[in-house]
Amino acid sequence: MARPSPQTDRVVALIELIALRPTEGVTLADVTRGLGVNKSTCHSMLSALTSAGWLLRDPVRKRYCLGPGLVAVGRAADDGFPALAFARPAMAELSAAAGANCLVLTIGRDQLTVVDEVRHPRAAAGGLRVGSTVPLRPPFGTAVLAGDDTDRWLAQAPAAHRERYAAALASVRARGYAVELAPAPTEQLRRLASRLGLPGLMERLTEELTGDDYHLVQDLEPEREYDTTSINIAVPGPGAQPVLLLGLTCLPAPLSGARIAELGSRLIEVAGRLGTALAGTSGAAPAS
Repeated sequence: MARPSPQTDRVVALIELIALRPTEGVTLADVTRGLGVNKSTCHSMLSALTSAGWLLRDPVRKRYCLGPGLVAVGRAADDGFPALAFARPAMAELSAAAGANCLVLTIGRDQLTVVDEVRHPRAAAGGLRVGSTVPLRPPFGTAVLAGDDTDRWLAQAPAAHRERYAAALASVRARGYAVELAPAPTEQLRRLASRLGLPGLMERLTEELTGDDYHLVQDLEPEREYDTTSINIAVPGPGAQPVLLLGLTCLPAPLSGARIAELGSRLIEVAGRLGTALAGTSGAAPAS
């Protein structure tokens, strides 16, 4: 297990905090309060990152925002992940069709990471953002589980819930996509956490909810209305192994089972197109 590095964690949290306010920026007081770190330490971090060009300081308003040094870093990361070039047009299409945000997440052994997003102006408040992570354990990640991963995933669930999660997994595989619901108080907590804009709070809340009675829809009833948190599908790469998770989040709630099925069909069609593109020859032009 890697040793923790508080200094590195603070720098990451600082960048995430400023990224939540890209136009207004943050003051030294905002950083001190948001990170829970003393003023001297925060000032040293801000000064070092400003000198490196990663931050810019407005001398009049005394606010810090992301600097041009991070643009080059972002472009390099983007170039290293060409799958996003194929995904973006499809994400915009799905976001417009659903009136919701559309996310792409990479799939690690133990977690999912948001790497791109298309936000819709009429989407519900809150939601994950680029850089947010989701633990790959019950009840999350059902759409991307493949064969050998299932037993390991189920083993992490409370014993009393395993039968229910196994049934939900079977439904996801039969349907082709996952539908996740959250009890109303849980969803309100998520939205409050997002509005507060504290780095890592969404991830910490997600960690706590892994043991909660989070709802995974099994059989969709067309006339029934569901308070839908997300609709997710795996995007297959070469060898048909899942390489990305494509998800609709912050959906207008509630949605009828028929509407969820309609959006699920769109996800299946788009994921199939993306999978075909990713399985093609390297260097192929993205389809619009």
